[in-house]
Amino acid sequence: MRATVSLVITLLLGGCSGLPVRVPLAQYAVPPAPDTVDPLRPLARKVFDKVNRQRRLHGLRELAWNDAAAVQARLQSFNMMEHGFFGHLDPRRGSLAARLSRAGIRWSRCGENLYREKGMEEPADEAVEGWMRSPVHRASILDPLFIQSGVGIAISSDTEYFITQIFIRPAK
Repeated sequence: MRATVSLVITLLLGGCSGLPVRVPLAQYAVPPAPDTVDPLRPLARKVFDKVNRQRRLHGLRELAWNDAAAVQARLQSFNMMEHGFFGHLDPRRGSLAARLSRAGIRWSRCGENLYREKGMEEPADEAVEGWMRSPVHRASILDPLFIQSGVGIAISSDTEYFITQIFIRPAK
């Protein structure tokens, strides 16, 4: 039986006020180094491409890939998996706004979609379809003010996927 747990919340500008949801810790994991090649990048790009397909279908410009945002998305996915929480407010690194600012990413608007699920055959399809069924997450995907994005993924030892997509509009 496929276990499905999906909590996706959009964060715009200031940060989330909700408390993180606890999840079991991974049995093993290695934190991603920002300057290393991400073995899950092809899957992250697949999520990114599927989001851009949705934008095209709705008459919007495609998002541009942002490597720095992808690194932060990857770190968020890893931290959720490794430290047993699921939410936009990282107990160690803070809100999305704080995380981006600390990483030196200048933005005038930012948002974040999260997806978590175990037992997926097609994680990219499932994540984007789940986001598109949720009015709040759909709004982030279809927000014409966002022009750049990065996706990061972590997979636990029991094949639970943590997918984070960060949306930004760079500061002028």
